[in-house]
Amino acid sequence: MSQLREIMQKLGRSRQLASSDEQTSDAGVPFPEQLKDYQSQLERCSTPMLRYEWTWLQQHLEDLELCGNNPEMLNVAGGEAHLSRLILQARRCLELLGQTFEQRGLAPIRETRSVVSGEHAWEVSNSTIRDQWGFDDLSR
Repeated sequence: MSQLREIMQKLGRSRQLASSDEQTSDAGVPFPEQLKDYQSQLERCSTPMLRYEWTWLQQHLEDLELCGNNPEMLNVAGGEAHLSRLILQARRCLELLGQTFEQRGLAPIRETRSVVSGEHAWEVSNSTIRDQWGFDDLSR
């Protein structure tokens, strides 16, 4: 039940952020500023951070897709249209992340290590998670 609560809280936060930032570029790309910021963050990530982000983003996308099958979660996410935008945004981020892996000559794989539900790689403050992923180990 704790995981369901985390998902619903994360969706509530995503809904608040997106409602204050409802924007579409002339090319029809949703969330242009968020995608630009996301790309910027990826450029500053170490390899372990990119691997964390890949695993986190895969889990995030699964959580969002799960919402479509649960009326209560769908409501918390802001309805079907808003959930679709969040899923599209997550998929666009996944594309950017895949490009970053490719540019660095790396291959993305989903890891079995823990991720923090509401935190991108650059937001992780939990020292155990940081150690587990090797964020602070400069030799990786």
